[in-house]
Amino acid sequence: MTVYYSAKSRTANRPQVSKTTIDTIVVGKREVCESIVDSISGHLDRNKTPCFLALDGYLGIEWMKIIRELSDILEEKQIAIKTLDIESCFKKPHEIDEMIQRYLECDPDFGYVFDGQLEQFFDSIKLNDLEKELYNLRLISLKNPKTAVICYGCGADLERLKVLFDRIVYFDLTREELFNRSEINSISCLGAKDGDWPVHANLKRFCYVDSQVLDKHKRRALKEMDCYVDANSTDELKIVPRSSYEEILSDVAQAPIIMKQLYCPVVWGGNWQKELKKLSKSITNSGQGSIVPTENSIEIVLDKICLDVTFQNLLWQEPIRILGDYAFKITQGKFPLCYYYDDEIDGGHMAIQVHPNDSYIRKNFNEAMRQDESYYIVHTGPGAKTFLGLKEDADIDQFQRDAVMSEKENVAIDYERYVDSIETKPGDFLLIPAGTLHASGRNQMVIEIDWIIAAHTPGYTFHIYDYMRPDLDGTFRTMHIKHSFNVLKEERRSSWVKANLKQTPRLIREGEGWAEFVIGSREDMFLEVRRLEFQKKIHDETDGRKMFHALTLVEGESVIIQSLENPERQCHLNFPDTLIVPACLGKYSIINLGKKPCKVVKALVRS
Repeated sequence: MTVYYSAKSRTANRPQVSKTTIDTIVVGKREVCESIVDSISGHLDRNKTPCFLALDGYLGIEWMKIIRELSDILEEKQIAIKTLDIESCFKKPHEIDEMIQRYLECDPDFGYVFDGQLEQFFDSIKLNDLEKELYNLRLISLKNPKTAVICYGCGADLERLKVLFDRIVYFDLTREELFNRSEINSISCLGAKDGDWPVHANLKRFCYVDSQVLDKHKRRALKEMDCYVDANSTDELKIVPRSSYEEILSDVAQAPIIMKQLYCPVVWGGNWQKELKKLSKSITNSGQGSIVPTENSIEIVLDKICLDVTFQNLLWQEPIRILGDYAFKITQGKFPLCYYYDDEIDGGHMAIQVHPNDSYIRKNFNEAMRQDESYYIVHTGPGAKTFLGLKEDADIDQFQRDAVMSEKENVAIDYERYVDSIETKPGDFLLIPAGTLHASGRNQMVIEIDWIIAAHTPGYTFHIYDYMRPDLDGTFRTMHIKHSFNVLKEERRSSWVKANLKQTPRLIREGEGWAEFVIGSREDMFLEVRRLEFQKKIHDETDGRKMFHALTLVEGESVIIQSLENPERQCHLNFPDTLIVPACLGKYSIINLGKKPCKVVKALVRS
């Protein structure tokens, strides 16, 4: 796994909340801990009984720094403190390994989604002992009511324990911070110790097992907490009362939403995005930017305060406002689109690959939906092309034998005997339904719009051939030849591809200085993609609030997306960024801020 890089924000989410709400947010490790102690003191003064506090949180929270600060402040206020680390109640590592083994060993490269609960990672006897200790402490502490009992760690607010606490505070991390933090100082997966099973080196386990139970637990905890803490910087903790947290997210969900785009270098990557997005000069290349709903976060600017909250938190709170009734039903309440910014300008070809259909992905990986893709070509250099489909005379059995031989013996093969290609230019759009052989070729910048709801990151890309080139770490990348040929649609050859996957834009509405075209739609794909073309302005609507739109500025400099009903609900969008228009926005306008005509690609759920 590689460290994530993020660009300096070119725009942000700015909810319209009152100064009173903003003033409830406290920033700084010392200040946040003082705020927590003030709430403890308030309880002690009101109730004349000890205060029992749960400090729950995601994997990777730096608990000891926080507990030390709290202890110092409580001591200054002459409040006795008793701390309990719930993570001491985890099962032994070998017991957890036995429990999850079949979910990880079912496949050498992928896994099977674990459908259990966080409580299964705890030793029931140790949890019973902790529960008894909390009850006993309540009785003992009555003799000294000026006492704070703090249970902290991942899972402190377990369902069976929550009734024992007077207050619950949830500490949160984005995936970006968790992965990067683990690279620097290994963070162990659930129940492991001393850097064993580090998250950054065990992405398979984290995605299929740990994140599944952590997210289920967090989703419930966010509804029960008294306060939320953005813990992405331990020295700059930010605590928000639950009522303010919910008000802020509710308002964010009613305006265009922009997610933070993350970047990671890849072996085929170029550097076209590096200057455009002002990325760190230390990054090897700007090969792939990503907007993945389960991975990425949203930056929320409130006066001088910036919160960094996972997009999942927002979606959990406001699924209907964001997705819309129709899209909510189709997607089972999950955001179905992922965006990848594939930069191959002066780079290399992507590996020859294919993606699975519904039945295959459910049976083998316990995932909900198929994986479809599409490519929008933004920029090209000399010789740009996309590999798409099989050649008419391709011998599939021989192709598979060659691919197996190449992987086993580390020898190159003549892959172009089997794989067809299409010359590409800016503005081309290619549909890639599951089962279609494909790869983006070198010397082009592609915005990849994918339909995928999956635990595995970045979904199920089955590699067949990667040109015998070492990866950035010097090793050869894994091929998935058995999976690939299991799902490959052999009938998708040159003539079929040209007739079905590169469609002629179809005009669906127009006016003076503007038009909307469908550029890609198939009955076997939930995803539909359109293009809005305009000189100055174009109006649109979210189909009676039934479904969200995802907008990408593919030509032009900058635009504003603005609600017609509430113009203050707006967001800037710069080339070639993407944002989400929530279904609740209704009618909206896109206003050109530059001198050149604009083109905006709109992705939505096909109705």
